[in-house]
Amino acid sequence: MEASEKFCQFERYLRTLCKIIGFDVMIETWKKSYQTYMSILLCSQYFILMVYSLIIASDTFELFKSLSFLGFFFQCSLKMYYTIQQAPQYAVNFSCLKEAIYERHSKGTLAQKSTVARIIDLLVLVTKAISVLYTSSLFIFSLYPAYMYFVVHVKVPIFPLYIPGINIYSAYGYGITNSFHMVIAVYGLLGALTSDIAFIMFVVHFVTYGGLFKIECEQFDQDLSGVSQQCEWRTVVYKTFCRQRMRAIYQYHQSVIIYLESMQECYRNICVVQVASCSLSTVFNLFLALTNERMIDYISNLPWYMLPSEEQKQFKFMLARSQLSAEIMIRSVGPMNMETFTDIMQKMYSAFAMMYSFLVDLG
Repeated sequence: MEASEKFCQFERYLRTLCKIIGFDVMIETWKKSYQTYMSILLCSQYFILMVYSLIIASDTFELFKSLSFLGFFFQCSLKMYYTIQQAPQYAVNFSCLKEAIYERHSKGTLAQKSTVARIIDLLVLVTKAISVLYTSSLFIFSLYPAYMYFVVHVKVPIFPLYIPGINIYSAYGYGITNSFHMVIAVYGLLGALTSDIAFIMFVVHFVTYGGLFKIECEQFDQDLSGVSQQCEWRTVVYKTFCRQRMRAIYQYHQSVIIYLESMQECYRNICVVQVASCSLSTVFNLFLALTNERMIDYISNLPWYMLPSEEQKQFKFMLARSQLSAEIMIRSVGPMNMETFTDIMQKMYSAFAMMYSFLVDLG
């Protein structure tokens, strides 16, 4: 199966998830639908029930139990807000990715096809693994109340949320409560799964951009060596060849930079949410930064010393632009790297220590 066909299958899977939750932002014609308002309504209901559960909490333990899924609420609500805000940018990124990598290289060289196929195979494999992991997590998560009810004979809700006017200790109330909780859990899982798959898709295709750029540079190196043996440096033919081929490399490099900057625009706010709830984004951002370092090596290995003086100036500009920071920024915090991650972990430990001392004082 061709890489373009695999990507089309992946696109159908991703967009199906997007349509279910009402956020099919991968197309430019997307508008809010009843699925979108359903997701927003469930998120709002979660917040209302959490506040109600805090109000009726009988002790400190119940209070903190009601707050245990606070990160879940903020992750869902803020991701929905920023996705709606950046919806046109997501559509542009996706269409550019599809055209620049799959449509443009559908009849490319063997090396280009191999690079594209390797990344899409990795993406499909990771997508399957994440889908199984998330689905299994939901299944295991929902088994705990069933185990407590049928084995231990204790009624435990899926979430620490109570519905006004519903007695959880009655059979009717327990069924109503857990059914509503299950709907929230399913929508939350689908939202997290869709968001993570989309993020991974954009990151790993940056690797594809880097691999294709490497092939362009290596091919130019070979072709320039052949032309230099046939023509002198100062001839019109030699200069024309260098100008045309280097223009193509400049344009491709510019498209990579635009893609990276656009991805930063989409995810710099969502990364705040990711850091507050999990550290998955850190791994992929470090991976992205490593790939950018490799692109600098590809550019440095170009035969720049064989170029005319005017082309060497353009080459220096491309090299300088590549050496700028390619890290995704956490708004008002800093770059998402190991130093920032360590700093956040230290603050989390300090906050935990304060909460622990508070519980000790209560005891």
